[in-house]
Amino acid sequence: MMKRDSGWNSILLSAECREVLERVADLRKKDKHVYPSEKNVFRAFEDCTFEKVRVVILGQDPYPNKGQAIGRAFAVPKSTKVLPRSLENIFKAVLHDYPGGLRPEQTLESWANHGVLLLNTTLTVEDGSPNSHAKAKIGWKRAVTIPTLKKLSAEREHLVFMLWGRHAKSFEHILDQRRHRVLKASHPSPRRDVESFRGCGHFRKANDYLSEHGIEPIIWRRDA
Repeated sequence: MMKRDSGWNSILLSAECREVLERVADLRKKDKHVYPSEKNVFRAFEDCTFEKVRVVILGQDPYPNKGQAIGRAFAVPKSTKVLPRSLENIFKAVLHDYPGGLRPEQTLESWANHGVLLLNTTLTVEDGSPNSHAKAKIGWKRAVTIPTLKKLSAEREHLVFMLWGRHAKSFEHILDQRRHRVLKASHPSPRRDVESFRGCGHFRKANDYLSEHGIEPIIWRRDA
C-alpha cells in the first residue's frame, strides 16, 4: 500500500473503503479492464494532503478509455495526443480568466501539487462504459466522496469548491457555505452549455476569494 497523508487516513483506511477496494479488486481478477490502474486510484489524495487543499474540483468518474485515466479528475497523461473535449474547455475557461502565460499541462500535476484536489465522485470505471461503477453502486460515494467533502467542510476554512454540472451540484448540500466559497457552473462537456462554462470566471473568482482570506492563490497558468 502506498504511503498516504494521515489527514486522509480516517477515510482511505476505513472499513467501508476497504470493502470498495475489494469489490474493485474482484472485478480486476475477472479480467474486467478497470481504470485507472490500481496504483493510481487514490492519486488525487496522494498528490494533495488534507492540510494543503485550497480548491476542490469535483468530477464524476474517470475517463473510460484505455490510457487516459490517471487518478486526477479531468487530467490525462502527457502521451495523450488528442485531449478530451472537457479538458479543452477547462483550459479555455482558464484562458478566459488569465490570457497570459502557457496552457496548463494536461496531467494537471502542478494544480494538484499546489493545493487543488481533483476528485472524481466515483474513483473507478470499466473500459468503454462511462459511469459503470457509479451505476453498479460499487460504493465510492458513500465510502470516500461524501466523507471527504464532509471532512473538508467541517475541519477546514476558506476553501473553494468548484461544482460543474448537475451531478457535482448534487453534493452542494454537504458543504458549509458560511465557511467556504462554492462556485457552480455548467459542465465543461461539449454536450452542455459550453459557452456559459468558458465564461464562468471560476479560476479568477477562486483566487480572489483565497487572496481575500490571506491564502496563497493558485497558479492556474505557467509563466511564458
